[in-house]
Amino acid sequence: MRQSVGFALSLLIGAPAVLGAQGFGIYELGACGMARAGTGVAAPCPDGSAIFFNPAGLAGLKGWHVSAGGTLIKALGNFTSDATQAKTDLDNPWIPVPSVYVAYGASPKLGVGIGLFAPYGLETRWPLSFDGRFTGYDNIIRNVYIQPSMAYQVTPWLSLGVGLDIVSGHVELNQQIDLAPQVLPLPGLPPGTTAAQLGIAPGTGFANAHLEASHTQVTGAHFGGIIKVNDRWSIGGRYLMHAKIDYSGTATFTQVPTGIIIPVAFGPIPAGTPVDAVLQPLFSSLLPSGAVTTTITNPEQVVFGVAFKPQTGWTLYGDYQFTRWGKRFAALPINFADPATPSQVLNTYYNNTSDFRLGAEWVKNAKLTLRGGYLYNTAAAPPETVTPLLPEGSRNEITAGAGVALTPKWSVDFAYQFIKQNDRRGRTRDLSGATADQLIALNNGLYSFSAHLVGLSLAYTF
Repeated sequence: MRQSVGFALSLLIGAPAVLGAQGFGIYELGACGMARAGTGVAAPCPDGSAIFFNPAGLAGLKGWHVSAGGTLIKALGNFTSDATQAKTDLDNPWIPVPSVYVAYGASPKLGVGIGLFAPYGLETRWPLSFDGRFTGYDNIIRNVYIQPSMAYQVTPWLSLGVGLDIVSGHVELNQQIDLAPQVLPLPGLPPGTTAAQLGIAPGTGFANAHLEASHTQVTGAHFGGIIKVNDRWSIGGRYLMHAKIDYSGTATFTQVPTGIIIPVAFGPIPAGTPVDAVLQPLFSSLLPSGAVTTTITNPEQVVFGVAFKPQTGWTLYGDYQFTRWGKRFAALPINFADPATPSQVLNTYYNNTSDFRLGAEWVKNAKLTLRGGYLYNTAAAPPETVTPLLPEGSRNEITAGAGVALTPKWSVDFAYQFIKQNDRRGRTRDLSGATADQLIALNNGLYSFSAHLVGLSLAYTF
C-alpha cells in the first residue's frame, strides 16, 4: 500500500512541471499579444505586457502604462477506450487567468515596470465514473509570477531589459485508490492476501487522496533585447533562466464507502461482512497521511523573433521559442518525511519543445487596430507519459482580435483563440517503477482535446 501512496504523491509533485510543457502552459497573458498568436518579442505591445513578452520593450515608453485583464479558457476533451469504445468527456469549467502590468517611462531611455500573471495553469476534471480517477480526477495547478523589470535604450538601435522571477506555486490532486490490489494485513489471512482474492473487482474505489503542494520563492531572472535595424525591421530575443523550486506537500486520505458485502466466508471473515467494516480499523495504517518534498527545475526558454512593416499601418511578426525540457525534466526525486516510506524517483522522459508563431497587425485608424495569427507547438510528453493528469500533445492554434481606443487615455483589447490538439494515445492507469516500454504497453485509448480562449485587457496611459 505504501507504494500506491508514494506514486500518487509523485504524480502530484510532478504536476507543476508537467504543466509547464506545451500542453497547458499559458502564453495568453494580455489580449493584445494573444490576438497576434503570442508574437512580439521583437516589438511588444505598448501596454506594459512587454514585462512578460520581452522586458527590453519597456525602454522608450512615455509616462505611465497600466493594464489589467484576463483570459477565460474552456478546455474540451475526451478519452475513448480501446476495449469498449466508450467515450468519457472532460468536465472542465471556464477557467480565468489574470494578468496585471504597471510600466513607467522614467526617462526617454529608461523604463521600469512590474507584472503579475499566471504563465502556468491547469484544471482537469474527469467524472468519477472514469477509470482515470485512479490517476487523478480533479487536478488544479496555479503558478503566479511576479516580475519586476527594467530596460535601457543603450543606443538608438539597441534596447536591453532584465528582471527577477518571483513564483508562488500551488497544486492539488484528487485521486481515488483502487481496493482490489491492496494487501490486507488481517490476522488469520495468508501474508500477501489482496482484496481481489476476497472477490473485490478491479476498479473499486475505497479511498480518496487529496494531495497539495506549494511554495513561493525568487526562482531566477529573465533577459531581453531588441535591435531596431531600421524603420521597417526589428529583431528581438528573450531568455528565461531555469527555475529551481522546492515544493512541500501533504496527503490527506478519506475512506470512500464501497457498499460491498463479502458473499462467502474467507479465513476469519464470515460471509455477509461489509467490506467497509473490515477496512475501517485498517485504514490509517493502509493510508497514512504525511509530508513529502521534491525539487523541480523548470527549463530554460529561449525566444527569437522579427517584426516587419511592409507598408503603413501593417506589421508582420514571426517568433520561435525553444524550451529545454530534455535536460531539466527527465526525473523527479520524491522524498518522504516518514522514514518507513522509501524515497522514489519518477522518470518523466520529457523532450525539448519548439513553438512557431506568426502574427499580423493592421492599424485601420486612430481608434481601431485588427490582429490575427497562427501558431504550432510540438509535444513535450513522450508516449509513455500521456495520462489523465495532462494528456498533452502537439497543437495548432489560430487567433484573432482587435484593439479599440476609447479615449486618448483609455483603450481596450479583445482576443479569441482556438486550440486543436492532435489526438494522442495514452492510458488511464500508471504502474510504479515501470520502464518506458512497459508504460507505453499500458496505453489503452485515445485522448482528443481542443479549447476556446477569450481574452480582454483594459489599459490606461497617463
